[in-house]
Amino acid sequence: MNLTNKSLSMRGKIKSLLLVMIVLLTSTSVFSQIKEADIRELAQNGSEQEILMESSTLTAEGYLYYAEILIDKLIILKPESSNYNYRKGYLMLEIRKDYVGAIPYFEKAILDTDHNFDMFSTKETSAPPDAFFHLASAHHLNEDIDKAEEYYLGFKAVSKKKSELLPVVELRLKQLAVARIKMADPVNVYLKNIGSEINTDMPEYSPVVSLDGSALYFTSRRAWAKGETDEFKDPRINQYPEDVYVSYRDFDSSWTTPIKLEFCQPRRNEATIAISSDERKIYLYEDSTGNGDIYFTDFYHAKFQDITRLEFKDVNTEDWETHCMMSNDKNTFYFVSDRKGGFGGRDIYMLRRIDGTEEWSKPINLGPQINGPNDEDSPFISIDNQTLYYSTNGEKSIGGFDIMTAYFENDSAFTEGTNLGYPFNSTNDDIFYTTTLDGRKGYLTSFRKDGYGEKDIYEIYNDYLGVRDVAVLRGLIKTVDDKPIPEDFAINVRLVCVDCEEGSRKKLVYPRLRDGVFMTSLDPCRTYKLEYMNVSDDVVMHEDAFTTLCDTNYQEIYRELLLDVDKRIIIIPEDTLDLDTVVVTDYPNLEFMHYFAYNKNKLTTKRGELKDFVQAVEAQLEEGRSSITINIYSSASYVPTKTYGTNEKLTQIRAENMKYDLIAYFEKNEDFKGKVNVVIVTTIVQGPEYEKDSRNKEKYFPYQYVGLKTE
Repeated sequence: MNLTNKSLSMRGKIKSLLLVMIVLLTSTSVFSQIKEADIRELAQNGSEQEILMESSTLTAEGYLYYAEILIDKLIILKPESSNYNYRKGYLMLEIRKDYVGAIPYFEKAILDTDHNFDMFSTKETSAPPDAFFHLASAHHLNEDIDKAEEYYLGFKAVSKKKSELLPVVELRLKQLAVARIKMADPVNVYLKNIGSEINTDMPEYSPVVSLDGSALYFTSRRAWAKGETDEFKDPRINQYPEDVYVSYRDFDSSWTTPIKLEFCQPRRNEATIAISSDERKIYLYEDSTGNGDIYFTDFYHAKFQDITRLEFKDVNTEDWETHCMMSNDKNTFYFVSDRKGGFGGRDIYMLRRIDGTEEWSKPINLGPQINGPNDEDSPFISIDNQTLYYSTNGEKSIGGFDIMTAYFENDSAFTEGTNLGYPFNSTNDDIFYTTTLDGRKGYLTSFRKDGYGEKDIYEIYNDYLGVRDVAVLRGLIKTVDDKPIPEDFAINVRLVCVDCEEGSRKKLVYPRLRDGVFMTSLDPCRTYKLEYMNVSDDVVMHEDAFTTLCDTNYQEIYRELLLDVDKRIIIIPEDTLDLDTVVVTDYPNLEFMHYFAYNKNKLTTKRGELKDFVQAVEAQLEEGRSSITINIYSSASYVPTKTYGTNEKLTQIRAENMKYDLIAYFEKNEDFKGKVNVVIVTTIVQGPEYEKDSRNKEKYFPYQYVGLKTE
């Protein structure tokens, strides 16, 4: 039936639309034919009963975006109705997670609740008792622990004993207890929204950062530039299909405009899961089979190919597989599934390579140290092949999904997962955490008050996490005449170990084709031999060797080489063969934060905490740190500035003054010249809207600052 047939009268259209919805409630195909214009026409001209029936039906079928259009009209008709206010608050939470905006609606809803709530009657003025639960949830998401507890307990008092929400309330109350502890003792992290170049008013999530931090792959539901995805918007939530994008770090540490990858199709959902260290393979989640499975795409012939369903035995099943991660040594494959036999909802499993062959074990559940009665997801294993990050929404969370960490010990099992703390985690969903080489910088998905859309990507620095007992081979391949690197060029990394069980273990390491960078993990206290070769003909062009140190948690071995593609000749600069190229980087990142009074913009390195900061940088350089980058983060509030004209100019001046002073400070010392790189990362204007209350110092003070962070 064409619901927009112009031969129907306006009233007839409304009745026909209503009839279709009531009779064919279970037909998704019918709903796919609904046009937003028809819904808006019903909202404009339908009776209260027609609008109520339609909104109830749409809500029950999951077409929440359309339902909210109709509820908005009902709120206009009866703004004090507990019934209608409950519906509005519920839809705001479900569609956009707008917990702040939903609170006033739920506050009206709980004024009149009734167990015998009739969702199809215009005479119904009450809300269901569930309104207490949703009000508690909104306060929970808003990090108002006391009010969340009050309304969770209020729901327990008024709900029926058989309510399906009661077990959820018991879990939430336990999470609130964890939140009180974690929020009272916050961890020392620097967390920031990575900004509007990547985040939009649409959801952005599932970030996967390259090991050196130069590329960020992520998922977005933004529209395609030429409208190709417009007809494939999900009518239930009014969002575009998922697509995969990549952004690269520019020379000034800013993120470039994201590029949509070649395999994305306008009608299909593709979501990032993981990338290989050489960025030649991307693992993806795709749900066209109905249950959701793991896919992959390979990069060759200068582009990513169309996605292929992963054929690892026993990974993809008739159940729900949502995430995966291959360890850097390629000996362990982690994945997530809600298959039977687990500890709860979604569990994390692993496959282990059998004795260096191409065969894999059966799936192994990571056990009760990691998996619980709720959901675990988004495993990420660091380059040391020991440090596991994942997310859980169970009793250890402070709300929603929280990021946890655990360590693989004695080649047998993981330690019990521990919460990374607040504000690393919020009371909302915090998930999809991936890190760079040393584990001190990472990226996650969260929904916080400073966000641009439903989900945003955040960058986070810490000085208390990191990899353990690992060496890293890192290098750069350049070519004569800047010719493309052959796709079959690789470095064969051989472990030379006569007296140990590993014998002469080896692995192929491929460079990134976009820039020639290569990286892989090594074991400490071992001797390695490198063979530079074309894999297709197994011809070794050059060899060299080195020994990793034994007494450090983290070290890097750097190699730089020039490849003559035509002659198949390798040239390696002599200075990169010296064992002094082993770089030990056990230096903690340093932080500094200063909050300005109105219009103030300059500090001095001669006194105070900034003096302490630059002296700490000096100390690391004197101890042997070869170079250091200082990132600058500057902010201004929305309080108007007559002195500088705009707040954008004020925050820029704050950052530039700091950059000039730091460069001048370190460049005047011959020992430090050229070793300190100062980069302006952000110059933003943020905070609450100005309401002609400039005397309210506490309101605007947190948004007038300059921050420093080393890496």
